[in-house]
Amino acid sequence: MKDDCPWFLGYSGGKDSSALLKLVIIALSELTSYHKEITVIYCDTGVENPVITDYVYQTFENLKSECLKLCLPIKYKIAVPKLDDRFFVKVIGRGYPTPTNIFRWCTDKMRINPVKQIIDVHPKATVLLGIRNGESKQRDRTISKHSKSEYYLSQSGSKRNQIFSPIINHSIKDIWSTLKFNNFPKSIDSQKLGELYKDAGSECPVYRELPGKSCGSSRFGCWTCTVVRKDKSISKMIENGYSQLTYLHEFRNWIAEFRDNTEYRCAQRRNGQIGLGPITLEGRKVILDKLLDVELKSGIALLQKEELIRIKELWQSDLKNPNYIEKTAHSRVVKVKTHPKPPI
Repeated sequence: MKDDCPWFLGYSGGKDSSALLKLVIIALSELTSYHKEITVIYCDTGVENPVITDYVYQTFENLKSECLKLCLPIKYKIAVPKLDDRFFVKVIGRGYPTPTNIFRWCTDKMRINPVKQIIDVHPKATVLLGIRNGESKQRDRTISKHSKSEYYLSQSGSKRNQIFSPIINHSIKDIWSTLKFNNFPKSIDSQKLGELYKDAGSECPVYRELPGKSCGSSRFGCWTCTVVRKDKSISKMIENGYSQLTYLHEFRNWIAEFRDNTEYRCAQRRNGQIGLGPITLEGRKVILDKLLDVELKSGIALLQKEELIRIKELWQSDLKNPNYIEKTAHSRVVKVKTHPKPPI
Protein backbone atom coordinates (compact mmCIF):
# COMPACT_ATOMS: atom_id res chain seq x y z
CA MET A 1 0.00 0.00 0.00
CA LYS A 2 3.05 2.29 0.26
CA ASP A 3 3.36 3.28 -3.42
CA ASP A 4 2.06 2.71 -6.93
CA CYS A 5 5.10 0.80 -8.24
CA PRO A 6 4.04 -2.44 -9.92
CA TRP A 7 5.07 -5.75 -8.40
CA PHE A 8 6.86 -8.53 -10.26
CA LEU A 9 7.17 -11.91 -8.58
CA GLY A 10 9.82 -14.34 -9.75
CA TYR A 11 8.41 -17.87 -9.83
CA SER A 12 10.40 -21.04 -10.54
CA GLY A 13 7.92 -23.71 -9.50
CA GLY A 14 10.09 -24.59 -6.50
CA LYS A 15 9.12 -24.58 -2.85
CA ASP A 16 10.35 -21.06 -1.94
CA SER A 17 8.73 -19.18 -4.83
CA SER A 18 5.55 -21.25 -4.37
CA ALA A 19 5.34 -20.30 -0.69
CA LEU A 20 5.97 -16.65 -1.57
CA LEU A 21 3.25 -16.65 -4.23
CA LYS A 22 0.81 -18.34 -1.86
CA LEU A 23 1.44 -15.67 0.82
CA VAL A 24 0.98 -12.84 -1.70
CA ILE A 25 -2.34 -14.23 -2.94
CA ILE A 26 -3.56 -14.72 0.64
CA ALA A 27 -2.63 -11.12 1.48
CA LEU A 28 -4.32 -9.76 -1.64
CA SER A 29 -7.51 -11.64 -0.87
CA GLU A 30 -7.78 -9.71 2.41
CA LEU A 31 -7.83 -6.31 0.67
CA THR A 32 -11.02 -4.60 -0.45
CA SER A 33 -9.47 -2.53 -3.27
CA TYR A 34 -6.38 -2.69 -5.49
CA HIS A 35 -4.17 0.10 -6.86
CA LYS A 36 -1.38 -1.81 -8.64
CA GLU A 37 -0.88 -4.85 -10.81
CA ILE A 38 1.16 -7.86 -9.80
CA THR A 39 2.86 -9.91 -12.51
CA VAL A 40 4.11 -13.42 -11.81
CA ILE A 41 7.00 -14.33 -14.13
CA TYR A 42 8.26 -17.81 -14.96
CA CYS A 43 11.32 -18.04 -17.18
CA ASP A 44 11.17 -21.00 -19.56
CA THR A 45 14.72 -21.35 -20.83
CA GLY A 46 13.67 -24.12 -23.20
CA VAL A 47 15.83 -26.65 -21.38
CA GLU A 48 14.05 -26.78 -18.03
CA ASN A 49 13.34 -30.16 -16.50
CA PRO A 50 10.26 -31.08 -18.61
CA VAL A 51 8.46 -32.61 -15.62
CA ILE A 52 8.75 -29.32 -13.72
CA THR A 53 7.81 -27.28 -16.81
CA ASP A 54 4.60 -29.29 -17.23
CA TYR A 55 3.83 -28.77 -13.54
CA VAL A 56 4.43 -25.00 -13.75
CA TYR A 57 2.34 -24.50 -16.89
CA GLN A 58 -0.56 -26.44 -15.39
CA THR A 59 -0.24 -24.49 -12.12
CA PHE A 60 -0.27 -21.21 -14.06
CA GLU A 61 -3.47 -22.16 -15.89
CA ASN A 62 -5.15 -23.14 -12.62
CA LEU A 63 -4.01 -19.95 -10.89
CA LYS A 64 -5.29 -17.78 -13.75
CA SER A 65 -8.77 -19.25 -13.37
CA GLU A 66 -8.73 -19.08 -9.57
CA CYS A 67 -7.50 -15.46 -9.43
CA LEU A 68 -9.93 -14.40 -12.17
CA LYS A 69 -12.87 -15.70 -10.16
CA LEU A 70 -11.62 -13.73 -7.13
CA CYS A 71 -10.95 -10.59 -9.24
CA LEU A 72 -7.36 -10.43 -8.00
CA PRO A 73 -5.07 -8.12 -10.05
CA ILE A 74 -2.51 -10.79 -10.93
CA LYS A 75 -1.09 -11.48 -14.37
CA TYR A 76 0.98 -14.51 -15.32
CA LYS A 77 3.75 -14.23 -17.90
CA ILE A 78 6.22 -16.69 -19.39
CA ALA A 79 9.62 -15.18 -20.19
CA VAL A 80 11.71 -16.85 -22.91
CA PRO A 81 15.25 -16.12 -24.13
CA LYS A 82 15.86 -14.45 -27.48
CA LEU A 83 16.30 -16.95 -30.30
CA ASP A 84 20.06 -16.40 -30.56
CA ASP A 85 20.45 -16.78 -26.78
CA ARG A 86 18.77 -20.19 -26.51
CA PHE A 87 20.84 -23.13 -25.36
CA PHE A 88 20.91 -25.26 -28.50
CA VAL A 89 21.23 -22.26 -30.82
CA LYS A 90 24.34 -21.27 -28.86
CA VAL A 91 25.82 -24.76 -28.61
CA ILE A 92 24.82 -26.36 -31.93
CA GLY A 93 24.49 -23.19 -33.99
CA ARG A 94 27.40 -21.07 -32.78
CA GLY A 95 29.55 -23.84 -31.35
CA TYR A 96 29.59 -22.67 -27.74
CA PRO A 97 30.93 -25.31 -25.35
CA THR A 98 28.30 -26.15 -22.73
CA PRO A 99 28.59 -24.02 -19.57
CA THR A 100 31.20 -24.55 -16.87
CA ASN A 101 31.99 -22.71 -13.65
CA ILE A 102 34.64 -20.78 -15.59
CA PHE A 103 32.50 -20.08 -18.68
CA ARG A 104 28.97 -19.84 -17.30
CA TRP A 105 27.33 -18.00 -20.18
CA CYS A 106 23.87 -19.40 -19.61
CA THR A 107 22.49 -17.60 -16.54
CA ASP A 108 22.45 -14.05 -17.87
CA LYS A 109 21.36 -14.87 -21.41
CA MET A 110 18.79 -17.54 -20.62
CA ARG A 111 17.35 -16.47 -17.26
CA ILE A 112 18.15 -12.93 -16.15
CA ASN A 113 17.83 -11.05 -19.45
CA PRO A 114 14.41 -12.43 -20.47
CA VAL A 115 12.95 -11.43 -17.09
CA LYS A 116 14.63 -8.02 -17.18
CA GLN A 117 13.03 -7.29 -20.55
CA ILE A 118 9.60 -7.59 -18.93
CA ILE A 119 10.44 -5.68 -15.75
CA ASP A 120 12.56 -2.89 -17.26
CA VAL A 121 9.61 -1.55 -19.23
CA HIS A 122 8.70 0.17 -15.96
CA PRO A 123 11.05 2.90 -14.68
CA LYS A 124 10.54 1.70 -11.11
CA ALA A 125 9.26 -1.61 -9.87
CA THR A 126 9.32 -3.85 -6.83
CA VAL A 127 10.60 -7.35 -7.51
CA LEU A 128 9.52 -10.08 -5.10
CA LEU A 129 11.94 -12.97 -4.69
CA GLY A 130 11.74 -16.10 -2.58
CA ILE A 131 15.28 -15.79 -1.24
CA ARG A 132 16.12 -16.86 2.29
CA ASN A 133 19.00 -16.41 4.71
CA GLY A 134 21.01 -19.50 5.53
CA GLU A 135 20.83 -21.19 2.13
CA SER A 136 24.52 -20.62 1.43
CA LYS A 137 27.33 -18.36 2.65
CA GLN A 138 27.67 -16.78 -0.80
CA ARG A 139 23.95 -15.94 -0.97
CA ASP A 140 24.02 -14.55 2.59
CA ARG A 141 26.90 -12.24 1.61
CA THR A 142 24.98 -11.06 -1.47
CA ILE A 143 21.83 -10.38 0.57
CA SER A 144 23.82 -8.45 3.19
CA LYS A 145 25.66 -6.41 0.54
CA HIS A 146 22.49 -5.14 -1.13
CA SER A 147 20.20 -4.85 1.90
CA LYS A 148 18.56 -1.53 2.70
CA SER A 149 17.82 -0.02 6.10
CA GLU A 150 14.16 -0.92 5.72
CA TYR A 151 13.61 -4.54 6.69
CA TYR A 152 12.93 -7.10 3.93
CA LEU A 153 14.06 -4.66 1.21
CA SER A 154 17.26 -4.63 -0.84
CA GLN A 155 18.56 -2.89 -3.95
CA SER A 156 18.69 -4.67 -7.29
CA GLY A 157 21.92 -4.80 -9.25
CA SER A 158 20.58 -2.29 -11.80
CA LYS A 159 19.65 0.09 -8.93
CA ARG A 160 16.39 0.85 -10.75
CA ASN A 161 14.25 -1.56 -8.81
CA GLN A 162 14.01 -2.66 -5.22
CA ILE A 163 13.87 -6.27 -4.08
CA PHE A 164 11.20 -7.31 -1.58
CA SER A 165 11.92 -10.59 0.23
CA PRO A 166 9.04 -11.40 2.60
CA ILE A 167 10.32 -14.91 3.43
CA ILE A 168 13.93 -13.87 4.04
CA ASN A 169 13.92 -15.32 7.56
CA HIS A 170 11.77 -18.38 6.89
CA SER A 171 13.24 -21.75 7.78
CA ILE A 172 12.67 -24.74 5.51
CA LYS A 173 10.05 -25.90 8.02
CA ASP A 174 8.30 -22.52 7.70
CA ILE A 175 8.24 -22.88 3.91
CA TRP A 176 6.64 -26.31 3.90
CA SER A 177 4.24 -25.34 6.68
CA THR A 178 3.12 -22.34 4.60
CA LEU A 179 2.51 -24.61 1.63
CA LYS A 180 0.85 -27.44 3.49
CA PHE A 181 -1.34 -25.72 6.06
CA ASN A 182 -2.81 -22.94 3.89
CA ASN A 183 -5.44 -24.52 1.67
CA PHE A 184 -5.82 -21.29 -0.31
CA PRO A 185 -5.06 -20.87 -3.16
CA LYS A 186 -5.91 -24.44 -4.16
CA SER A 187 -3.97 -24.15 -7.43
CA ILE A 188 -0.65 -24.39 -5.58
CA ASP A 189 -0.75 -28.08 -4.74
CA SER A 190 1.60 -28.73 -1.81
CA GLN A 191 1.13 -32.49 -2.09
CA LYS A 192 2.15 -32.55 -5.76
CA LEU A 193 5.11 -30.25 -5.09
CA GLY A 194 6.19 -32.37 -2.15
CA GLU A 195 6.05 -35.49 -4.31
CA LEU A 196 8.28 -33.83 -6.92
CA TYR A 197 10.85 -32.94 -4.27
CA LYS A 198 10.77 -36.43 -2.80
CA ASP A 199 11.13 -37.97 -6.26
CA ALA A 200 14.14 -35.72 -6.80
CA GLY A 201 15.79 -37.18 -3.70
CA SER A 202 14.50 -34.85 -1.00
CA GLU A 203 12.93 -35.42 2.37
CA CYS A 204 9.82 -33.51 3.36
CA PRO A 205 11.11 -30.91 5.84
CA VAL A 206 7.72 -30.32 7.46
CA TYR A 207 8.82 -33.13 9.71
CA ARG A 208 12.59 -32.76 9.61
CA GLU A 209 14.62 -29.55 9.63
CA LEU A 210 17.87 -29.36 7.62
CA PRO A 211 19.51 -26.08 8.74
CA GLY A 212 21.32 -24.14 6.07
CA LYS A 213 20.51 -26.52 3.22
CA SER A 214 17.92 -26.61 0.50
CA CYS A 215 15.45 -29.47 0.57
CA GLY A 216 17.65 -32.57 0.30
CA SER A 217 20.15 -30.45 -1.67
CA SER A 218 17.89 -30.84 -4.72
CA ARG A 219 17.19 -27.90 -7.00
CA PHE A 220 15.15 -27.96 -10.15
CA GLY A 221 16.83 -26.42 -13.16
CA CYS A 222 18.01 -27.05 -16.71
CA TRP A 223 18.27 -30.70 -17.69
CA THR A 224 21.28 -29.79 -19.86
CA CYS A 225 23.22 -28.21 -16.97
CA THR A 226 26.90 -29.15 -17.14
CA VAL A 227 28.04 -26.65 -14.51
CA VAL A 228 27.45 -29.29 -11.83
CA ARG A 229 29.44 -32.52 -12.00
CA LYS A 230 26.40 -34.74 -11.56
CA ASP A 231 22.69 -34.00 -11.83
CA LYS A 232 21.51 -35.87 -8.74
CA SER A 233 18.00 -34.45 -9.03
CA ILE A 234 17.19 -36.02 -12.40
CA SER A 235 19.05 -39.22 -11.50
CA LYS A 236 16.78 -39.66 -8.51
CA MET A 237 13.65 -38.81 -10.51
CA ILE A 238 14.56 -41.53 -13.02
CA GLU A 239 14.94 -43.99 -10.14
CA ASN A 240 11.48 -42.98 -8.95
CA GLY A 241 9.71 -43.71 -12.21
CA TYR A 242 10.29 -40.76 -14.56
CA SER A 243 11.81 -43.05 -17.20
CA GLN A 244 11.25 -40.48 -20.00
CA LEU A 245 14.11 -38.47 -18.49
CA THR A 246 16.62 -41.30 -18.99
CA TYR A 247 17.56 -40.33 -22.56
CA LEU A 248 17.86 -36.65 -21.58
CA HIS A 249 20.14 -37.51 -18.67
CA GLU A 250 22.34 -39.71 -20.87
CA PHE A 251 22.63 -36.87 -23.41
CA ARG A 252 23.59 -34.44 -20.66
CA ASN A 253 26.36 -36.75 -19.41
CA TRP A 254 27.55 -37.38 -22.96
CA ILE A 255 27.78 -33.72 -23.96
CA ALA A 256 29.61 -32.86 -20.72
CA GLU A 257 32.48 -35.03 -22.00
CA PHE A 258 32.05 -34.25 -25.69
CA ARG A 259 32.59 -30.49 -25.17
CA ASP A 260 36.19 -31.17 -24.06
CA ASN A 261 37.03 -33.41 -27.02
CA THR A 262 39.77 -31.48 -28.83
CA GLU A 263 39.05 -33.41 -32.03
CA TYR A 264 35.81 -31.42 -32.32
CA ARG A 265 37.11 -28.04 -31.13
CA CYS A 266 38.61 -25.29 -33.28
CA ALA A 267 42.25 -24.43 -32.58
CA GLN A 268 41.47 -20.72 -32.90
CA ARG A 269 38.88 -18.65 -31.09
CA ARG A 270 36.50 -16.28 -32.82
CA ASN A 271 38.53 -13.27 -31.62
CA GLY A 272 41.57 -14.63 -33.47
CA GLN A 273 43.44 -15.86 -30.40
CA ILE A 274 45.08 -19.28 -30.57
CA GLY A 275 43.46 -21.63 -28.08
CA LEU A 276 40.56 -24.01 -27.63
CA GLY A 277 37.81 -22.38 -29.68
CA PRO A 278 34.25 -23.14 -30.76
CA ILE A 279 32.95 -26.63 -31.41
CA THR A 280 33.68 -27.44 -35.05
CA LEU A 281 30.93 -27.71 -37.65
CA GLU A 282 31.43 -31.47 -37.68
CA GLY A 283 31.10 -31.55 -33.90
CA ARG A 284 27.93 -29.47 -33.99
CA LYS A 285 26.44 -31.90 -36.52
CA VAL A 286 27.26 -34.80 -34.19
CA ILE A 287 25.46 -33.02 -31.33
CA LEU A 288 22.41 -32.26 -33.47
CA ASP A 289 22.13 -35.87 -34.65
CA LYS A 290 22.40 -37.05 -31.06
CA LEU A 291 19.78 -34.55 -29.84
CA LEU A 292 17.27 -35.47 -32.55
CA ASP A 293 17.74 -39.12 -31.66
CA VAL A 294 17.07 -38.33 -27.98
CA GLU A 295 13.98 -36.36 -28.97
CA LEU A 296 12.67 -39.31 -30.96
CA LYS A 297 13.37 -41.91 -28.26
CA SER A 298 12.07 -39.86 -25.32
CA GLY A 299 8.95 -38.54 -27.06
CA ILE A 300 9.72 -35.08 -25.62
CA ALA A 301 10.00 -32.03 -27.89
CA LEU A 302 13.50 -30.66 -27.26
CA LEU A 303 14.23 -28.46 -30.29
CA GLN A 304 11.81 -25.96 -31.79
CA LYS A 305 11.53 -25.56 -35.56
CA GLU A 306 12.70 -21.94 -35.44
CA GLU A 307 15.78 -23.03 -33.47
CA LEU A 308 16.67 -25.66 -36.06
CA ILE A 309 16.32 -23.11 -38.87
CA ARG A 310 18.54 -20.65 -37.00
CA ILE A 311 21.15 -23.35 -36.34
CA LYS A 312 21.40 -24.07 -40.08
CA GLU A 313 21.72 -20.35 -40.80
CA LEU A 314 24.62 -20.05 -38.35
CA TRP A 315 26.33 -23.05 -39.93
CA GLN A 316 26.11 -21.41 -43.35
CA SER A 317 27.45 -18.19 -41.88
CA ASP A 318 30.55 -19.94 -40.56
CA LEU A 319 31.09 -21.78 -43.84
CA LYS A 320 31.16 -18.42 -45.65
CA ASN A 321 33.22 -16.60 -43.02
CA PRO A 322 36.92 -16.39 -44.01
CA ASN A 323 37.82 -15.59 -40.39
CA TYR A 324 36.28 -18.85 -39.12
CA ILE A 325 39.19 -21.28 -38.89
CA GLU A 326 38.98 -24.84 -37.64
CA LYS A 327 41.88 -26.95 -36.47
CA THR A 328 43.99 -27.75 -39.52
CA ALA A 329 43.95 -27.58 -43.24
CA HIS A 330 42.86 -31.23 -43.19
CA SER A 331 39.68 -30.56 -41.21
CA ARG A 332 36.66 -31.96 -42.94
CA VAL A 333 33.98 -29.56 -44.19
CA VAL A 334 30.48 -30.42 -43.04
CA LYS A 335 27.77 -30.63 -45.62
CA VAL A 336 24.76 -28.87 -44.17
CA LYS A 337 21.68 -30.94 -44.77
CA THR A 338 18.10 -30.78 -43.62
CA HIS A 339 17.17 -33.07 -40.75
CA PRO A 340 13.57 -34.26 -40.76
CA LYS A 341 11.66 -33.30 -37.64
CA PRO A 342 10.84 -36.51 -35.74
CA PRO A 343 7.24 -37.20 -34.74
CA ILE A 344 6.46 -36.22 -31.15
